Amino acid sequence: MKKKNSLKIALTLVFAFSISTLSAQIYNADFSNDGDGFADHTSDLSPPVDAPASVGPFGSFGNQWSLSYTTTPSSDTSANSFKVDGGALVSDDWGGQGIFQSQNIDVSAITSVDISALSVNSGANENKFKYFYILDGGARVETADIPSADGDNVNYSILNLDVSGVNTLVVGFEFSENGGSQGYTTSSFTVTLPTPGITLSTASNNTKEDTTTATFTAVLNLEPTTDVVLNITSGDTGEVTVSPATLTFTNANWNTPQTITATGVDDALADGNVDVTITVAVDDASSDNAYAPVADVTTIVTNEDDDLPNIIINEILADPTGIDANGDGTIDTGDDEFVELVNLDITSHDLTGYTISDAGSVRYTFGAITIPAGGSVVIFGDGTPTGISGFADTAGTLSLNNGGDTVTLANSGATTIATYTYGSEANSAESIGRNDDLTGTFVKHSTISSNPVTASPGRYNSSNLPFSTLTWTGATDNSWTTGSNWSTGTAPTASDDVQILKTSNQPTVSTAVTVNSATINSGATLISTGTLSGTVTYNRALTNGSQWYYMSSPVIDENYNNTWVTNNAIPSSTQDVDNRGISWYDNSSSDTDSDGASTADSATGFWRYMEEGTSSPFAVGRGYGIIRSGAGNISFTGTGIYNSDQTFLLTQGVNNFNLIGNPFTAFITLGTFYTTNSANIDTDFYFWNGSSYTTKTSSADSAYEIAPGQGFFVEATSAANVTFEIADASHQSSDTFQKSTNTRPEIILTASQGNNERFARILYIDNTTKGYDAGYDGKLFGGVSYSFSLYSDLVESDGKKYQLQSLPNSNHENMVIPIGLIVDANKEISFSAEALNLPADINVYLEDRLTNTFTRLDEVNSTYKVTSDVALDGIGRFYLHTKNSSALSVDSLNMDNISIYKTTNSNLRIVGISQGKASIKLYSILGKQVLENSFTSNGVQDITLPALSPGIYIVQLETETGSLNKKITLE
Repeated sequence: MKKKNSLKIALTLVFAFSISTLSAQIYNADFSNDGDGFADHTSDLSPPVDAPASVGPFGSFGNQWSLSYTTTPSSDTSANSFKVDGGALVSDDWGGQGIFQSQNIDVSAITSVDISALSVNSGANENKFKYFYILDGGARVETADIPSADGDNVNYSILNLDVSGVNTLVVGFEFSENGGSQGYTTSSFTVTLPTPGITLSTASNNTKEDTTTATFTAVLNLEPTTDVVLNITSGDTGEVTVSPATLTFTNANWNTPQTITATGVDDALADGNVDVTITVAVDDASSDNAYAPVADVTTIVTNEDDDLPNIIINEILADPTGIDANGDGTIDTGDDEFVELVNLDITSHDLTGYTISDAGSVRYTFGAITIPAGGSVVIFGDGTPTGISGFADTAGTLSLNNGGDTVTLANSGATTIATYTYGSEANSAESIGRNDDLTGTFVKHSTISSNPVTASPGRYNSSNLPFSTLTWTGATDNSWTTGSNWSTGTAPTASDDVQILKTSNQPTVSTAVTVNSATINSGATLISTGTLSGTVTYNRALTNGSQWYYMSSPVIDENYNNTWVTNNAIPSSTQDVDNRGISWYDNSSSDTDSDGASTADSATGFWRYMEEGTSSPFAVGRGYGIIRSGAGNISFTGTGIYNSDQTFLLTQGVNNFNLIGNPFTAFITLGTFYTTNSANIDTDFYFWNGSSYTTKTSSADSAYEIAPGQGFFVEATSAANVTFEIADASHQSSDTFQKSTNTRPEIILTASQGNNERFARILYIDNTTKGYDAGYDGKLFGGVSYSFSLYSDLVESDGKKYQLQSLPNSNHENMVIPIGLIVDANKEISFSAEALNLPADINVYLEDRLTNTFTRLDEVNSTYKVTSDVALDGIGRFYLHTKNSSALSVDSLNMDNISIYKTTNSNLRIVGISQGKASIKLYSILGKQVLENSFTSNGVQDITLPALSPGIYIVQLETETGSLNKKITLE
């Protein structure tokens, strides 16, 4: 017998009721008994029976079938078979017609059925194979002959065949072949009740970002008894929208397809063609119960991109001298100039035919070059680019003009993709590049404090990392796991090295994530409420070298030691040569000069310094004074970042000031921090601005955002923990590290001594008073001594020094502010003022009561200069006035602006009297005079008190302009 080569045909007939019921088979052709069917025949031994002939039925009851033919098949000397073999109905070398037909299937109680078949061709070449069904003994309803080749499936499927009013159904197939080991194999033949379901057509076409639409249809598989409501949603509404949002099918229109329209959306991103999943889901609450279990169905709509690539010019070096920019070991003016391009899209772009030109002509035409997502291309003038990250090529000549030129990138159709015009800021000594990276304006490269080099082709301007580094762009939102927020369009994996740039959207980690390493660039922020595993480096760019900054480490497990000192260019002391420029504040005792020489062991006061060769961890929440040799980054590298509340233990000693710092790589709000810790700290916060302390207060500056790693002083009211809450961590649009902001009506009074400036702030805030307002009046920092400082006393004086004073935002003319100055003798001081948002008719004047002069300071370039032949340390000479000029005179000064207070129980101070004669009397509460004194005022007058019993006393002051009574208490 010839080797059998057969085609198996699997026919599955599926039938379903339009009621809530599980799918059920009502017929399944039984091919379980090998040999069922026609007996094998040959031409010489057992020729076929003359037509018409039939055999059967075969199989179990209810699943029976018969075989027949109406035309006698031919035969040859080999076996010709049409029978069950191996659980399938096989025709092999049959040589003619063969018909399979089921028994009569009872469908009298059924309204619809599904019919389905699967078949395999094993060498049949006549293409004469068809399926059919018969209703109530009528004519066949058959398919056309189904063409197929050896190994092809021959499938048959009818869904929801209407059999309402029909009693019997017969299903079958017929084939005709010429023998020669050709045939088919049928493995199954079933009829089932239809299952509730939804059928979607394919989309008519792609959508486009010019709002071109596409359509597809939805239809139910089974008649419902009540309405079925379908919800239609787009998986990406930024690419494709759909309408309508719902479809309703009834038992009258359930089998009529309804149309859904998809519309392309222009997302302004060159992100390539995007496949969008459209989901159609049953609204269970509004639909027939039979459809509740139906799974969602989907189709794909492709939205074609029409945006230009987002490729930028990021760095330019024109006609350089002294720079080996291309890394080939040779310095050449023409070879080393370059143009750097960066792809900001999350898809790559083919640059074939693109051009780079300047004002003169096209300088370079791209060949078959692809710029990857987030990647770079650098075109040099000439030479052999070596060690350049990303793609690098040479133009032969670029001939850029370092005195000014226009560089343009255009596509193959001459459409401008990017252009930049520069002037004389470009020079031969360095490149110009964007800062912030990718989005900022062009600056001279050496002015980028985090990477002050002459050029960085193929690398980020701010971090000097290659553009191949997976980089946060924040293009979509704040989520770390959103792929489109990253330069390559894919979120990081455990093996990735990533960097965080300063962008409009900064990342938040809310689940456990792992990277190989993460670098947080200066000015960028990162919030982690989950666990970020991997090596993390936080960079803070210091703009000015040889200047102290207050900082804290916002990473876990960083140490300061000789290696850290070297890596961060930390200098040594010029006096105590073992000391390094890392310090912390210890309020327990003040260090003195033990050797008296001010060299080997100079006095450091409350400051303690790292000594050469030592190693210690940066304490969480502690602030440190750090100085760097020149501009550049201070880098903290650790095993992660803090993702939970952190605490720091405050101490009380000789004074109660503590230098603490924000331990998070994100901002915290001053007001919230105070509210959390108000039981343990005073209302004043002290920030070092590079040359002096800026006082901020818990209420007046409650919205101030404390930068990541920012150090600052607080005064402890108890020796207890302060808590930094992770819930307070936030991203902000601007960096406040060692910066201040002005948001209210205020006066900033400045005193300048050479290059040194000191200032005092006066705020005008509703509901404050002329006396002390906790949270609004901030004292001058008391944790250090001063040789030069400026402050104010309260209008209703308490004898303390205030850098920040808040006053009512009304009645400005009647509030005169005592100004205190600490300065050495024979030093010229220049006063100036900035007035913000004051009433239009109010001017700012500085009164000098020693010279009896008033100087307006709120005009542009107006100053008052004075040199004192004696050292000054206190108030009484200078006063700040806010008045209309017509109302201002020495004689009109209000007696209410005179302050009387005790400095000790034996001294009474009178402040604010104009020059002239005055007298004072002191009475007990019972009216007994206990003191009388006369004096000539110079602004401040101290009166020695006799030994008096504790109690309340009345001060009566007489001056040439009036009298004043004040009450004081002696203890």
